[in-house]
Amino acid sequence: MIGTFFALAAAAAASLGAPDSTSYVVLNHGRRAGDMTIVSQADSTVVRWIFTDRNRGTRLETRYRYNAKKQIIGGDVRAIAPNGVAGPATQAFDVRGDSLRFPAAAGSGGSSRAVKLDAGAYVGLRTGAPYDQMLLADFLLKQPKMTGKFAQGGDAHAEIVGDTRVETKSGRAHVRLVMLFNGTDPNPRGIWLDDKGVLFATDVQWFITVRPGAEAALPALRAIEIKYRNAQAEALAKTVTAPRAATVIIRNGDLFDSESGTVRPNTSVMIRNDRIVEVGPAASVATPAGATVIDATGKTVMPGLWEMHTHLQLDNQSQGSLYQLAQGLTTVRDMAADMDVATSQRDRERLGLLASPRVVLAGFIEGPGAWAGPTEVIAKTADEAAAYIARYDSAGYKQIKLYNIVQQDLVPGIAADAHKRGMRLSGHIPRGLSVPAAVLLGYDEIQHAAFLFSTFYQDSLYVPTMRAYSAVATAVAPNIDVDGAPMTDLIKLLHDHNTVIDGTFNLWIGGGASIVGAGGSTNQLKADTAYMHLIKRLYDGGVTLVAGTDNTFGTTYHREIELYEMAGIPAPKVLQIATIGSARVMKDDKDYGSIVNGKVADIIIVNGKPAEHVKDIEKVETVIRAGRIYTVKQLMNTVTGQK
Repeated sequence: MIGTFFALAAAAAASLGAPDSTSYVVLNHGRRAGDMTIVSQADSTVVRWIFTDRNRGTRLETRYRYNAKKQIIGGDVRAIAPNGVAGPATQAFDVRGDSLRFPAAAGSGGSSRAVKLDAGAYVGLRTGAPYDQMLLADFLLKQPKMTGKFAQGGDAHAEIVGDTRVETKSGRAHVRLVMLFNGTDPNPRGIWLDDKGVLFATDVQWFITVRPGAEAALPALRAIEIKYRNAQAEALAKTVTAPRAATVIIRNGDLFDSESGTVRPNTSVMIRNDRIVEVGPAASVATPAGATVIDATGKTVMPGLWEMHTHLQLDNQSQGSLYQLAQGLTTVRDMAADMDVATSQRDRERLGLLASPRVVLAGFIEGPGAWAGPTEVIAKTADEAAAYIARYDSAGYKQIKLYNIVQQDLVPGIAADAHKRGMRLSGHIPRGLSVPAAVLLGYDEIQHAAFLFSTFYQDSLYVPTMRAYSAVATAVAPNIDVDGAPMTDLIKLLHDHNTVIDGTFNLWIGGGASIVGAGGSTNQLKADTAYMHLIKRLYDGGVTLVAGTDNTFGTTYHREIELYEMAGIPAPKVLQIATIGSARVMKDDKDYGSIVNGKVADIIIVNGKPAEHVKDIEKVETVIRAGRIYTVKQLMNTVTGQK
């Protein structure tokens, strides 16, 4: 039995277009970045979602097929090549009688499979363009209790959390914000639908797909979603924060002293409210009546870890931030986020309203052009750059980060202005500059070790076509002589100018952990060897390293610091990089980075010996942020929806 959803989805598809097609615009912070075009015929609907994200982007084609009764009988998703031709299906399904078949994806090496098709089950594509998200929302809103099952297994649930009327160029529209919950995942995706169940706009992201003529309504829609997301995150925080007395005793642990790089066995720590008030031998630290006691016998007690390269999104506060805490991260440095999102999460975390690491902010500045990064902060002139720096400074940002196509002539003035305000300057290396030039012009720090390779091949950024730095670095890394004189001179320059390297090595080594596909060199082993050797050469050369992942969940942070030990950095030194070293870079070591009387109680408890084997950091069990106690088990159960 095919099920009622097919007819519903086909009707939704047929309602789009006038008469056979319609288009949506994709915006990057108000700038047009691409389109989503929907073409419907009697036997099919084809959706093309193409937009530019810097010098890469999303290029997807979704296809649905119908029978003579307008029932869906198949669908697939394909990548669109630069020449506009769609490739083989990366996911697909076919309806055959009462079965739903899933052919193996092209190049996957897997096998096809089939499941019995239950009446009323949802058979649309689970990932793809916003059109596919719309079909799922339309299906769920028509089910009892807005809940339905996927034919592939699992279920989904919808909630209407916003309802408003907005002005568009074609008149006033009534729209609803629908949150889609997949299985037990408590963090939903959002989508705005009109009265007919047709897509109006996607939720708050760096790139938003919206109906043409409705762009002016986006700020009002954003405000509604922000209010919902903030309330959801604050409610979630209450469920994961463990109850505690005003005084907490961590008893009899092996304390990693990050300032000396040594372990002090059988040590107890007393916390009162959010501060450390006593650290000493377990026998000498008394336990006050009524105190909350955590037995750390046989475990390592150490300062919370610093994630020095993350990116906050609106939904980070109810998912990514909990994942970060579960990694043992108690401070994160955001390197590019929408300003209202970033400052809100920073401020509400410090009030204790969110379950999140402490947030330190770097202000993002990009130059104009089709390849501009995902931000509204586009500086075309020195005056515009100065105004943005002043705005960031007044909002409490610690640092300025420059991006790919900032005009080179602006860099000296930006550096001078940032330094005058006591702010650091870092970033990518803008096109037309080299690493040495950026350092000499005032960079305090460089994001991504890839630039230490691509700086030797400036022409390769443009030849044969203009390419992303990550693609260039992946291509040239196998050919770099890391022991050669040019690299030796570069490392000396970095050391002599106290330039910090935020290497994000996890993005490239072993094929890369990055969603942008920075890994995958044609000679991965040689590339890995070059990156690993570079880590050790930087360390041996006295260059300051900080550890960051460049992802929103921090799930590759442990890998990042484990790579440092694998490269030859002693485990205690790695832990210092991840704690007091980062605090010193950000001039926060007065209050953070070590377990000392008077400092903020940012502490983790590890059921292992990471000062002997960094890999044991994966065994973190308890995380304390400003005195608030979280267990990793509870955090992970919450973000995965487990009980």
